[in-house]
Amino acid sequence: MANKAGTSKWLILAVLSLIWGSSFILIKKGLTGFGFVEAASIRLMSGAAVFIPVALTQYRKIPRDRWPFLVLITFIGMFIPAFLFTLAQQHVQSAVAGMLNALTPIFTLIFSWFLFKTSHRTTQVLGLLLGLASAVLLIVERSDSALTLNVYAGLIVLATVCYGLNINIVKNYLNEVPSLALSSVSVTLGGLLAFLFIFLPRHENYTLTPERWLPLGALVALGILSTALAQVLFYRLIKETSAIFASSTTYTMPIVAVLWGLLDGEAFHWMHVLSIVGILTAVVLVRK
Repeated sequence: MANKAGTSKWLILAVLSLIWGSSFILIKKGLTGFGFVEAASIRLMSGAAVFIPVALTQYRKIPRDRWPFLVLITFIGMFIPAFLFTLAQQHVQSAVAGMLNALTPIFTLIFSWFLFKTSHRTTQVLGLLLGLASAVLLIVERSDSALTLNVYAGLIVLATVCYGLNINIVKNYLNEVPSLALSSVSVTLGGLLAFLFIFLPRHENYTLTPERWLPLGALVALGILSTALAQVLFYRLIKETSAIFASSTTYTMPIVAVLWGLLDGEAFHWMHVLSIVGILTAVVLVRK
């Protein structure tokens, strides 16, 4: 039984890495037909469309005193990051976005230290510093032979801060809530917020034209796979393992993102190689 559980957690980790590693190229394709606000809201609404029937049967399983935490993770785990990524990827390569997303375990560890008073080791501190230094290499891009700060890459770092806090909240305050109830209700809530406060007031921006069908398909796939299905698997993984193990999807996720970027003709140079090696090494140190 224990061996089966061990195999299951690694299988979930691999599937999540593939799904989320592909999300950056789907965002990129979606942005070819829609603005960043529309792209993020379509992603959120697509996930909710899948989960509404499930959420209606699951919401009673969430204790009343846990609802504030559920609303919080809806915002920091999905809603806010969805807009940060679409805004950032208007100016950042999808492969770079995937590499920066690998900072999630580092911020997961930081929040576990300061908010939940977990112990830490010297190697973890070194990993933290190495990861942040590697991220700086990606945030600072070369332009006309000069080093310039790419603020939009910083938005992706901010999204990983949200993810790190989200993982800790789920592990410490929502661990007893069934994964299906937690994911279906939070995804549905995020989609309803996008529908009511973004889609309805600006519905004219969503008019479909022939050239928008492919971007729409990419965003719908993003919502169904990365927002709906992946949330169920992710929350289950957090509950069955630990916050740090669950955030380890970032080991292989950047590799998937880089491969998609290369297939799509994105540039990949020595700074990217140095950064991704540094970030993944940092994640190894952080998890020790």
